[in-house]
Amino acid sequence: MLKKTISILLLMAMCLSLVLLTSCGGDEESSSMAEVSTGEGFPLEEKNWGGETITIYTFEKDGYGTYEIAGEVEDAESTDAVQDAFYDRNALIEAKYGLKIEALLTDNYNTMIDDIRIADSTGIQDFQAVCCALTYVATAGVEGLLHDFNDLPYIDPSREWWDQSCVRDLTINDKLWFLAGDIIVTDDENTWAMFFNKDIVEKYATLTSPYDLVNEGNWTLDTMYEMIQEVQTMHGATMSFDPDVGDEWGLVGQSYNAYALMLGAGQPMVTNDGDTITMRIQEEVNYAAFNKVFEILTDGAHVGVADFFGAWDSGVYNDQSTIFCNGNALFMPTTITTVSSEKLREAEIRYGLLPMPKLDADQDDYTTSVNVYWCNVLSVPKFNTEKLDATCYALEAMAYYGMEIVTPEFYDRTLTYKRVQDEESAEMLDLIFRNRTYDLGAIFNFSDGRGNGSGMLYFYTNLLMSKQNTIVSSYESYATAFQASIDELLNAVSGNE
Repeated sequence: MLKKTISILLLMAMCLSLVLLTSCGGDEESSSMAEVSTGEGFPLEEKNWGGETITIYTFEKDGYGTYEIAGEVEDAESTDAVQDAFYDRNALIEAKYGLKIEALLTDNYNTMIDDIRIADSTGIQDFQAVCCALTYVATAGVEGLLHDFNDLPYIDPSREWWDQSCVRDLTINDKLWFLAGDIIVTDDENTWAMFFNKDIVEKYATLTSPYDLVNEGNWTLDTMYEMIQEVQTMHGATMSFDPDVGDEWGLVGQSYNAYALMLGAGQPMVTNDGDTITMRIQEEVNYAAFNKVFEILTDGAHVGVADFFGAWDSGVYNDQSTIFCNGNALFMPTTITTVSSEKLREAEIRYGLLPMPKLDADQDDYTTSVNVYWCNVLSVPKFNTEKLDATCYALEAMAYYGMEIVTPEFYDRTLTYKRVQDEESAEMLDLIFRNRTYDLGAIFNFSDGRGNGSGMLYFYTNLLMSKQNTIVSSYESYATAFQASIDELLNAVSGNE
């Protein structure tokens, strides 16, 4: 799904509509909201559902995660335009279509699939839809607990307000249990991007503008590494990951960035054509891509991988972000949600956002992956039969009006949080969001059963942490188990048809 750059006229019209929406009260409010609706392009026949309440079960998380569904505004003086936009979207839907959207919140992703199972077995319907991170809800469809969006009324997954990459990659045996898109923003926030420091680019005369490289199609692993190797300031005998020392790095990151860079290089661990899931780690192009990624991330003179300096919970991840925010790293791969972090908002640096680098200039498109632990998707449980029509109408309306009302504000908010505005910013966001890859290898973590670390999700991470590039022999040792896990998934899907 392409998150479009909204024209000035549309933004002005939308802002005027939102002002009118929030300035009215009581019955007059409902009438005004219907009148200023942007719904001329809404494809469904207008229908009033008589005040039906649709409850969506979701995770309570700081930031947009809590209110991207409920759209509640507790503070009348709220200055968060995105939060206000979610509220206005839901208020419009309630006024125009008689559908009230509520959220049932949990503080534990791990319990959500169990709650779906319980509701399915008991018939007690406390919620009609689910908004949950991919890795936690993935098996619910396989278990036969979710409706297939292809067979539901009112919802058309081919519409532009649904993420077409999600539709493409998450269709299994012609079944589609998950949707992302303009209905939420946590899918966008948890998409990987490359942050870069504009001041360092200007400081080193040998560095080319990354924006120019992107636009020329030459933003690749090789060109990024060339830039990384130009940047180094060392105050001691070796490079220090202590932010107080002030050493300057070409790139700071985490061990999981090996996977993120591989997806940017167009190398998902499996391919999925809708019917068959095929492993492709063993392909020569994949090996070649990993060789480049491994070389970059193990260059200790210019690249600081936090996990090489301590356990993930020892504070080294915080050190990584501090180094970048102090202005002492050229690049940092991380998710878009970092833009709204207090540390980066208060940082006295000028930075920009880039798509992940391509493998080489011959790669057709810039692409990226999502953080499967935090990227939310929407699902409709099978037990929802009584309110199924109303639920589907509500979800389609939320996605459409999300595109009209929320997405423009999210773009603006993301850009506003940046230290310096530039003409390239919106274009970079388009590139980042346009061609995501939802890799089933990471989502389902196809495993040999020897624990969480033995699956595909950590395959590249484990190789990096060993500091030994044994990708060929490592894959050969896991291949049979990986394939057995894939076959088990496909057999389970077939058995639940």
